[in-house]
Amino acid sequence: MTDAREFSISSNGDRWSLEEVDGAMCVRHKANEASGGHETRTALAAFLEERVGKPEHTALLQLLGRSPDDSKDS
Repeated sequence: MTDAREFSISSNGDRWSLEEVDGAMCVRHKANEASGGHETRTALAAFLEERVGKPEHTALLQLLGRSPDDSKDS
């Protein structure tokens, strides 16, 4: 696994990071401590499809050097 690149922190403390696991890019979500701090991983493509319009989606696009309009063409 490579170093995770954190790209978004919500106002309630949830965190999102981009990381590589077994050669595949994924997004790790860590819930805030009040919610138990549970972590989940989602494949990059699935995250980009599921989270459209959310602040963490926009932040990831910025990290990837894309704009929200670019994702409509994919």
